[in-house]
Amino acid sequence: MLFFVLAFAFSWVVWAPAVSLSSGPSQPQTSAALLHLVGSLGPMLSAFVVTALASGSAGVRELLGRVFRWRVGLGWWVVAALGTPILFIVAAVICRLLFGGWPDLGEFGRSEEFAFLGLLPYWVANIIFFGFGEEVGWRGFALPRLQTGRSALLAALILSLFWAAWHVPLFSFAMGLKSMGLAGVPGWFFFIVTGSVLLAWIYNSTGGSILVVSIFHGTLDIAINSPSAPELANVMGALVTIWGLAVLVWGGPKNLSRGRRKQEAPELPAAGGARVV
Repeated sequence: MLFFVLAFAFSWVVWAPAVSLSSGPSQPQTSAALLHLVGSLGPMLSAFVVTALASGSAGVRELLGRVFRWRVGLGWWVVAALGTPILFIVAAVICRLLFGGWPDLGEFGRSEEFAFLGLLPYWVANIIFFGFGEEVGWRGFALPRLQTGRSALLAALILSLFWAAWHVPLFSFAMGLKSMGLAGVPGWFFFIVTGSVLLAWIYNSTGGSILVVSIFHGTLDIAINSPSAPELANVMGALVTIWGLAVLVWGGPKNLSRGRRKQEAPELPAAGGARVV
């Protein structure tokens, strides 16, 4: 529980000025966007702090080993780097069939909220702050511990509740969530739930590679927030939902893993000398 308390505290304290400014007549968009980025490091910072307190340098080294775990097989690198661009293209084709027109494909990878960064710096920032900033904590630290003694599906569902709640302040100032409206919240929440299942499947199937999960998370954010057409984001969200449900059937609720093996909390020496899980 300490992990979740610190993750929320780190992020929400950084986001508090942007929330306060959002109630005024105007809001400095650049300042709010920068606070959005920095606050997203909360789960990662919490993971390292709690790991260091519980297991000292041995725990930190083990966590860093999973952050940089790159030997996962070529197929998973295709999923991480090309999975979301492929989803984007499939969603564009579906939009063409359903709505009679192509989304603006030239808008892929752009951001209205972070336009001041430029295209390539935005991509890098997205993967670092939203990919690693979140996933070192959510999947790297919390998921293995929630999976210990529970099914992977139940762990992913529990984690999705914390993950969704963590986003609450962003609805007041982050461009994409602020413009969603109450009608869009149920669909967004269902996307979070099935996305949590999908990310758990990737994490478990890659032997606990935070690197692959973080890159996938970052590229998914880039693709789904591209200002190509309002319908495109909804279709992409639906495709992620279908993918999440499909891997639930494929990997099974017990392990959510291609190899039928979930990643539980590592056994490490505690800072005081005892063994902890």
